[in-house]
Amino acid sequence: MNNHVETANASIVEAFVEVELIKDGDYVVSYCPALELSSFGKDEEDAKEGFEEALNIFIDELHKRGTLEKVLLNLGWGLRKFRMVEAS
Repeated sequence: MNNHVETANASIVEAFVEVELIKDGDYVVSYCPALELSSFGKDEEDAKEGFEEALNIFIDELHKRGTLEKVLLNLGWGLRKFRMVEAS
């Protein structure tokens, strides 16, 4: 899943994460092991939408608290900063 998330200070976070869809009774669970984040829905589309909303909240809240990098590092992520070049 490719997500572009606009955070409070208008910076862009691009995340490529695997999201598993797991049938559990009458629901479908969307789970991302890399973020230890999940959501659910009545069907796959609903579960995907729920996960995208949960991901947006997750990133925005951690960014607002100033702990996004710390949490990602604790989850085993590596961080790489790059410079945006504007087209002329």
